[in-house]
Amino acid sequence: MELHRTEHMPSPTGALITVTIVGVARHEEHVRHHVLQLKYGHERQHALHLARIIAPFVAEHSHADVLTWASTNKKHIRDRGMDHAELIARHVAGLTGLPIRKYLRRINTESQTGASRDERLRQPLFTARPLGRFRDVAVIDDVVTTGSTFHAAAKALVASGARSVLCIAPSTSL
Repeated sequence: MELHRTEHMPSPTGALITVTIVGVARHEEHVRHHVLQLKYGHERQHALHLARIIAPFVAEHSHADVLTWASTNKKHIRDRGMDHAELIARHVAGLTGLPIRKYLRRINTESQTGASRDERLRQPLFTARPLGRFRDVAVIDDVVTTGSTFHAAAKALVASGARSVLCIAPSTSL
């Protein structure tokens, strides 16, 4: 595991919620190839390869009771014909047996691709649906670059009542 960072985020009730960000492998070689082919080559089969990197960690090291994903912006979904993070998450759900729900909605339209570190840290904004009975959430994305997408997703989930948040990607460039 290349990246493992834990922080505590205050909930609306004042409780400190544990947020863990994990990037399983370096964004190099075969992992990078799978990410690029999924996102830019529109080759959906690469989502399963990426899910196989994440699933063992989720199954063995987390107490998540539900999966969700850090949704991409609407323009990318239109251009690519898919939300790549959703595809990875659906495969992780199949491999782990965990339920999957769409809790997060991106509320800004800016792309992270090509953005500077400062721009990336300001950009991602999410809103989260009410969590219902699920309170320990695992959020799936493809790459951890600055951690800003995961931080914004966790913030929205904590505001909606998450008890813990595991943010996990198969790849990290940190």
